[in-house]
Amino acid sequence: MASSSPTKPPPTKVTRSASCLCGAVAVTINGVDKGAVLCHCSNCQKSSGSSFAHNYRFLDADLTFDKGQDAVTRYEDGNTTNGNVLARHFCKVCGSNVYLQPCTPPRMFILHTGGMQDKTQPARELFTHNKHPWVGDVTPIKAKV
Repeated sequence: MASSSPTKPPPTKVTRSASCLCGAVAVTINGVDKGAVLCHCSNCQKSSGSSFAHNYRFLDADLTFDKGQDAVTRYEDGNTTNGNVLARHFCKVCGSNVYLQPCTPPRMFILHTGGMQDKTQPARELFTHNKHPWVGDVTPIKAKV
């Protein structure tokens, strides 16, 4: 008798919101939750003004503006490790990072957790070869029983 593997249910989409520091821009995203990460790439360090960026990723996502679409400026960051262009969107009033979007499929959006006011612990780190030595490691999240 051949065994069949169980069919995975389709991924659940979640809805999250974010805004900039001055409140001129507010967005809502609906997509598959890929979790929070710390990114240590030099571009995220420079754009965040910090040692890393705490990002929240969504796949197969749709982003809508609740307000302030005209207050958003886009910078196409082509100086990436893999050579793919990453569009960085920020508020032209206060300069806050609002979201990032790879210019190649899949439909992925990345929100900065500060704009979301989200305290989700990152599950992993990216570009750890560029990590500052004094930054601690991300502790894996233990599953609740």
